[in-house]
Amino acid sequence: MHFYQSSSDEVLRRLGSSSSGLSAAEVQRRQKRYGLNIIKVQSEPLWRIILEPFLDIFMLVLLIAAIISLWHGEAIDAIIIFVIAAISAVIFYIQRFSTDRVLRSLSRHDAQKVDVHRVNRTTRVDASQLVPGDVVSLAEGEKVPADIRLIRSTNLRVDEAQLTGESLPISKQTDALTGTKEMYEQTNMLFQGSFVVSGTSTGVVVATGNQTEFGNLAMLSKRESTQSPVQRKIDTLITRVIAAVSAIALVAFGLSLLRGMDVLESLRFVMALAVSAVPESLPIAISVVLVLGMRRMAAKKALVHQMRAIETIGVITTIATDKTGTLTKNKLTVQQTWTPDEATENIDRIIGLAVNRAHAKSHDPLDIALNEYARKQSASPRHAPVRDLPFSQAHAMSATIWHHGRQFRLYVKGAPEAILAACRVSARTKKRAQQMLDEMTARGYRVIGLAMGELDEAIAGFDQLGKQRLTFAGFVAVADVLRPEAPRAIRAALKAGVSVRMITGDHFETAYQIGRELGMVEDRDEVFDCRNMAKLSDDQLDAIVTKTKVFSRVIPEQKYRLLTILKKHHITAMTGDGVNDVPALTNAHVGVAMGSGSHIAKDAGDIILLNDNFKTIIDAMREGRTIIANIRRMLFYLLSTNTGELITMLGALLIGIKTPLEPVQILWVNLVTDTSMVIPLGLEPGEKQAMNRSPENPDAPILSHQMIWRMVIVAGTMSAIALAVYIFFEQRQGHAYAQTMAFIALVVSQWANAFNARSDDESLLKRLKVMNKSFYAGMSLSIVLQILVFFGPLGEILHIAHVALSDMIVISLISFIIPIVISEWHKYVARKR
Repeated sequence: MHFYQSSSDEVLRRLGSSSSGLSAAEVQRRQKRYGLNIIKVQSEPLWRIILEPFLDIFMLVLLIAAIISLWHGEAIDAIIIFVIAAISAVIFYIQRFSTDRVLRSLSRHDAQKVDVHRVNRTTRVDASQLVPGDVVSLAEGEKVPADIRLIRSTNLRVDEAQLTGESLPISKQTDALTGTKEMYEQTNMLFQGSFVVSGTSTGVVVATGNQTEFGNLAMLSKRESTQSPVQRKIDTLITRVIAAVSAIALVAFGLSLLRGMDVLESLRFVMALAVSAVPESLPIAISVVLVLGMRRMAAKKALVHQMRAIETIGVITTIATDKTGTLTKNKLTVQQTWTPDEATENIDRIIGLAVNRAHAKSHDPLDIALNEYARKQSASPRHAPVRDLPFSQAHAMSATIWHHGRQFRLYVKGAPEAILAACRVSARTKKRAQQMLDEMTARGYRVIGLAMGELDEAIAGFDQLGKQRLTFAGFVAVADVLRPEAPRAIRAALKAGVSVRMITGDHFETAYQIGRELGMVEDRDEVFDCRNMAKLSDDQLDAIVTKTKVFSRVIPEQKYRLLTILKKHHITAMTGDGVNDVPALTNAHVGVAMGSGSHIAKDAGDIILLNDNFKTIIDAMREGRTIIANIRRMLFYLLSTNTGELITMLGALLIGIKTPLEPVQILWVNLVTDTSMVIPLGLEPGEKQAMNRSPENPDAPILSHQMIWRMVIVAGTMSAIALAVYIFFEQRQGHAYAQTMAFIALVVSQWANAFNARSDDESLLKRLKVMNKSFYAGMSLSIVLQILVFFGPLGEILHIAHVALSDMIVISLISFIIPIVISEWHKYVARKR
């Protein structure tokens, strides 16, 4: 049996405790057995953190390139590659350290003290020292330190929003419950992470640390290291490239032997061929682009916890969002008031007088909301009441008593049905009040009834009212406040082709009204009550999830199941701030946690919104889409240039000429020229229409067929130019001169290709209007480095021969203009289609 199904006496017996508490010796024994009352989330081992940046195909590419260089005797080239790998890893470590540092600063909090009964003595101890069987007392405003079965309670109400998502306080009692109950229905239990809104209680600790409901959810925050969908696509593409290059290298080795080359020369040629196809600069380029994107997001109050998540958020197709604290402020405010026609007193003044402890700080969100409303209406009393009557579960109301001349006046607030039943009202007024109550509740409001009465003396409780009837004063409707930016952010997401689904623990009607106010739903058919979820198979639920935009009465385990189904059809982002959101945060492709949320939720999130602003998710989406587009530009540029080099080397073999490029020249182009241009391409400003397009199909390749065809055409053009230049000059000036001219042609055509890569479909002239300072800085750096090669000491290392300046200028112009013309023609044809 569960603890909530047993009486308090039976629970004490099962735990080996009593109402007077445990002895000091027994506490020590249990602390050794159960450990401290601390949530421990399993962290990644140090060895995995160290190896993580090396566990992908990019590092494998660099390793292969380094081995080829060492095999060829090019130690300097191998050292350069190892340095690049080390830089990429250092970038990863710095990013992780800086993020963890911010998280630690966000999670700092003071140790909690709690009153514990131990052998008839009440002592105040640190909450971490609690053990199962301890008897603790809690009062208004205190945080619940462990899972507790109530023994005694007085007018106890508890805020469980962090666990259940329910923004309204839950009334608690001590009687045993029958049947199976969900967490939010266990009214005789207190759960770690919630806090007492009003009343007092004494209970016995039944679970501590990771054994609590809070701890069970925290354990779900352990996340397996997974690649982003974009990273998987890139890895798939690079894997295919490597497979193709390997096959081509074997064929080339055989052909070279048939052409009469000796084995050593054939191996040298095949190594040059392999080096030409390896995109050595890609890993560090993507790392740099992601880090700079992360910094831009941090400036917009979005802390990227998992760096790859900034790629994934650019391709998400649905956002599943918690309501409390995410779309709403988790703060009740007065939305509407109503008074009957015969009312004689201003309802604003009645609201101010009916608030419990209006003169002091209240922990009840309802009292806070009413008090703030009264203060804004200048109806808040300056003095304190004679007496407060705290909320009575039996009467479903609370009250304040004030001096009224020689008599006293009672101002009451409570459940509208209970208030109407306690008042003298005509049949006409009662009918009109019921109509207004139905209208308010239909709009998702929580309705509070107000009444007042005359007293001869200040009573101590509602039982002393006797049969005295009160005067009905009206209704006040309250609701959780929407974040003002939330509706706009949702509209922006929908415009970008990203669906939004609200997942909340609220009642059906409340969830529907909030969903309608946010523009997410139009009728109740788009809202699903998750209390019916257990009866449904995954296939049945799949059909419901597809058409549903708002889910009500959701418990944590159900969020996990909903997200699992959503992931079958979507790239999902889940937002949340409470412990109840942890399973779904870890299950989503991108978990987006709120900065003000629980420590566990922030640990589980990939991206943390430091300002809790839902709009920041849209900013992150825009940044992510820009990064995806830029990664695509980088891939197009690198693969087209590398393919051009590959075709050049293979073409030379097929037509029976000497190698037009030395391996060290190809490595120079790949590591220096490519790197100086590929990173600036990754920093291109986002397109204006980026958020007006639907996200790509999750299964779509990273490069479209159109881009692959353009890549092949451009690569063929560059190789044709290089081969033609080599053949032309080899016949007139010899092999060394021709090699140098082919090298010039290849470098300049790659500069032209960098201009082509700035846009997928826009013309070059139109894209030149978009300023990218880093692009021109990278181009300038590349030109300076090439000048050093031709006119400095690097020329000898790269086998550069002395060539005529006029030949350099003519070949450079041809190599720059032709690739641009070919690419612009292809873009024009694509736009026409």
